[in-house]
Amino acid sequence: MLKVITLLILSVNVTLADDNCLFFKFCGGGSSQEAKSIPSSATAGSLNPGNLSNVKGFGVETLYQKGNPINFSFVSGNGKIGALVSPTLENSFFGNRSIEIDDLNYNRQIAKKQYKNSKLSFAVGAKIIDNKLLGINLGLSLKRNPDIKNINPGIGLSGRIAFLHFGVYYYQDDVKIELGNYINPYSNLMYSSIYNNSTYQEKFSVETYTIGTSINNFSFDLGIMNTKYKFYTDSTKIYLYSMAYSYKKLIFNYALRKEYSQNLAFLNNAMIIMRKKDQAYLGVQYLMSQHISLGLQINNFLLDEGSVTLTMYF
Repeated sequence: MLKVITLLILSVNVTLADDNCLFFKFCGGGSSQEAKSIPSSATAGSLNPGNLSNVKGFGVETLYQKGNPINFSFVSGNGKIGALVSPTLENSFFGNRSIEIDDLNYNRQIAKKQYKNSKLSFAVGAKIIDNKLLGINLGLSLKRNPDIKNINPGIGLSGRIAFLHFGVYYYQDDVKIELGNYINPYSNLMYSSIYNNSTYQEKFSVETYTIGTSINNFSFDLGIMNTKYKFYTDSTKIYLYSMAYSYKKLIFNYALRKEYSQNLAFLNNAMIIMRKKDQAYLGVQYLMSQHISLGLQINNFLLDEGSVTLTMYF
């Protein structure tokens, strides 16, 4: 059993009188009172399906990076119940670190290719209690991995108590990889001989905990993710620091990711043993109208790449 534990995500949001939520139906990044600083509704829903309860309208989020297929996410809701259908973007800046052969990671880095993943996620969130001092949202999720043909369930709880926001999310997931003739860089043994098989499959569970507070239109986030795979001998720990600022029709995002893992690091066009790996993220969104926003992201897929986002909300 693998557990990915986000121990803490601390958010502070500040909104001026010209809050973009009043201008744009997208309502900032997360379309959610509990996750405004997250750069998209799909990402907020992935962190906790309870966050989808605040989605109002129908939205299509597209993300394009040169040389890769366009990613589509769909969200819909009436302000009390919301749903999400989205690909699972693992090994991305705000996504979970999945198992990956280091040689394949190297090839991706050189070619600027995203981590390939055929998983599809469905999530729904609903408001249970909603008043001035207390809000409770319940979320459910299903994740399907076509490589294994399993559907894995999840349950989340998010909400607020006065000025504090919180979230708890638990779900199951799995992974299957081809071992081929690749060699473990630490033991210099072939993976296939270690596991006596040409493929490796592992089922794991994920736990996510969040806490934060909202004040106005600055946001600051701290996240800690702790992962223990059977595939790796050492645990993986990720520290995520992010901030966002919204002003009129613009939303700016900046984040730092400090990862401590057994995965090799891509540096100077080579893979090297480096337990601590630092990454930075930049993003900006322009609210073109009440229904359309255009954005630019740097390093969303941990490739030092640029990607373009287009969000349409109706």
